[in-house]
Amino acid sequence: MTAALALEPTVQVALITAGSTVGVALIGVLVELVRRQGNALSEVAENVQVARDHVANTHDTNLRDDIDSLMHRIDRVIDAQGVHGRELAALREDMAHERRERLAVAERLDDHIAADAA
Repeated sequence: MTAALALEPTVQVALITAGSTVGVALIGVLVELVRRQGNALSEVAENVQVARDHVANTHDTNLRDDIDSLMHRIDRVIDAQGVHGRELAALREDMAHERRERLAVAERLDDHIAADAA
């Protein structure tokens, strides 16, 4: 060995000790990071399970199919309400026409009774 590469034994021990200390510290940091990641993954897994429980069907049909069927039924109800609205408007119109005719008949009757009384 050359003199430039030869280190005193105490320097060698100090370097090995320092390197070991840094290595142990790095291992500790890595273990803590892995533990935190594990905790975070566990929390995500719990949240995913909760979400899954909320959207999972307990029967044989698919949730999307159920929603599509429900939307179709709602559309039918809205269409029926439109028909009912038009029918109600026609009934109101008929009632208004009948009211006008009744008032006209009552007025003619009043006029006839007044003419007979005179």
